[in-house]
Amino acid sequence: MAAISILLFPINNNAAQGKTVRGTIKIGDLERGYEFFRPAGCTERNPLPLVIVLHGANAFGLIISMYTGFNDLAEKHHFMVLYPDSYGPYWNDGRVDMDSAAFTAGVDDVRFISMLVDFISFRHPVDRHKIYVAGFSNGGMMALRLAIAMPERLAAVASVSGLLPKNLAQLSPRWQVPVLMIHGTGDRTVPWAGGKLKGGNKTHGEVLSVVDTALYWARNNGCREPAELKMLPDVDPDDGTMAFQVSYGCCNPGSEVMLVAIQGGGHTWPGANQLLPEHRTGKTSRDISATRFIWDFFSRHKRQ
Repeated sequence: MAAISILLFPINNNAAQGKTVRGTIKIGDLERGYEFFRPAGCTERNPLPLVIVLHGANAFGLIISMYTGFNDLAEKHHFMVLYPDSYGPYWNDGRVDMDSAAFTAGVDDVRFISMLVDFISFRHPVDRHKIYVAGFSNGGMMALRLAIAMPERLAAVASVSGLLPKNLAQLSPRWQVPVLMIHGTGDRTVPWAGGKLKGGNKTHGEVLSVVDTALYWARNNGCREPAELKMLPDVDPDDGTMAFQVSYGCCNPGSEVMLVAIQGGGHTWPGANQLLPEHRTGKTSRDISATRFIWDFFSRHKRQ
């Protein structure tokens, strides 16, 4: 439904200066698809950052590319964007109590993303010190899984409306990875308090709360100082939301952990079009652009 709805919105195609490619890659017996954007003026001699953007449930790469507007930003700031497609409606994000095609079939999405990065890096000038992952909802959870499973390859990770699957909280990444979380207090799909997720008469696994997810990363990244709270400018007083930035005190600036709490915000991407009716997804904040905020966070970090 979300995928159909977004196709009805007017899309800003200013990023057409660059080049978008639709491709597939064979992983075992499965053929997996992806969208790839390369900005204009990209040459083989100048490696560029690569941002991997993971869609939410019941969507695919093209949808999240249009929803977030990353291509326009990539054209302006000169980075490449990769939008992989999940197997079936969901990523296999680490929830062990999911009734999804990817989980039931034992699809290894960590391997898929890792091999896809190699595939793209072989064909395009990727700066391997600046590979980032961002995701929405189920895609945000998958991004957090990648930060645990392959931290040595990632310079930073961001999750919008996605929390850490409870099963993964027992694991510890081998490397510290900067993490940004953006989450609405009024999110009914992935609630602020976490717990068992439900949709209709089905359960969709169990996740930590927003606070516990942030603390998991703060502890892993050695953030022992008190967190700092800052209210962000109320750019749109009529949107029914307020944005607060929580910065965890990490000894190493390269292991930054940050939470942006959207008071009153729903299961939405701040700054994007209201994809589905507000009574279904909640309010969309206009006080920040999640896309620009994520890139600003990413651009501060690189893998040594």
